[in-house]
Amino acid sequence: MLKHKKVELTELFYDLVFVYGFSQQTALIHHVHDGIVPFVSFFAFVIGMVTMINSWMVQTVFTNRFGKNSLTNIFMMFAQMALLLISLTSVTDEFTHQNFVYFYAPIAGISFLLLVQYILEYLGSDNEADKVFIRRFFYILGTRTLGLLLAVFLPYRIGLIVAAVSIVMTWLLPAFLTKRNIMPKELKPINFPHLVERLSLLVIITFGEMIIGIADYFSPERLSPLSFCIFLIVASLFMVYIVEIDHMIDVDIDNPDGNSFIYWHYPIFFGLSFVTVSLGFLGNEEANNGFATLLLYLGIAMLMIGIYQLQPMNKVSHYFTPKLLLGISSVWLMAVLLSLVFLKSSASLIVIGSLATLIMAVIAVVFNLRHLSDTPRF
Repeated sequence: MLKHKKVELTELFYDLVFVYGFSQQTALIHHVHDGIVPFVSFFAFVIGMVTMINSWMVQTVFTNRFGKNSLTNIFMMFAQMALLLISLTSVTDEFTHQNFVYFYAPIAGISFLLLVQYILEYLGSDNEADKVFIRRFFYILGTRTLGLLLAVFLPYRIGLIVAAVSIVMTWLLPAFLTKRNIMPKELKPINFPHLVERLSLLVIITFGEMIIGIADYFSPERLSPLSFCIFLIVASLFMVYIVEIDHMIDVDIDNPDGNSFIYWHYPIFFGLSFVTVSLGFLGNEEANNGFATLLLYLGIAMLMIGIYQLQPMNKVSHYFTPKLLLGISSVWLMAVLLSLVFLKSSASLIVIGSLATLIMAVIAVVFNLRHLSDTPRF
């Protein structure tokens, strides 16, 4: 059995910059024009989130497989944090050429630092299988670094396209270049318990951003029973995720699909961000209730889809049943239909959302407890 790799305090410190990162990126879709968020804001949000999270993922995969919490690795993480702070301060609603350069030039620097980490590991490794894996990241990180450096020197509109293509292409490449079935069997395996813990901690940071987003509902001027309904939505979604990640996932599974586990967390991150923004819109007279409702239930659906796709790594006793899926889907659909009836009342929409997410959380908890009791004990 693979020994659980400890999550170091330096890794937790590294995560702190992403608290600010989620706040800055989500702020891009916090402002409405004519009741809705413009498409260009959503596009900037998506590219920014993929850029930021993917940098975290590449660093985490390196630490998971090869990191030794050495002074070199610690320095590299600290340097990335500083560069990311520079990049994130340029994230605003008005994305000028200057903002573009200040956002992508530090990201190119982060990609280069990640590349240097892999180069150093390659030079110090005697395992040919590990070297095969590392060379794949030479292509990925080298392409991203060169693409982003080229983008900042091109005219703004062309550079924006080159940067977006570089980000999206190198985000997808690991799914093809590092698949389990094309990697040597002698490759140092991914430490799945460590990966699960690291990703769950990043998701908790996303929930932290959600808490910050709803805090205004608890101010003396706005405190009401609806405030607790809003909090109930956040707490219920947290319970749904935690039941899956902390109770159903089998961290000791043989040959886990680390890539799948990583990529299916993206809809979870995006879904939670959409829920965060929608909860703010439901109390905002300038926002369109229909748009806020769409964003809320789209976010919940993305969270549920992401969790559903993690189920191949669940304990055998906790594979999702048709009854569970039908129950969750029916509650979601019923909440959407009821919300369409009460679109003019923000209070009604909040109550419906809180009841729906509470029922989903109860279904998940009961499913876990029931199947836990059914698990044979030896």
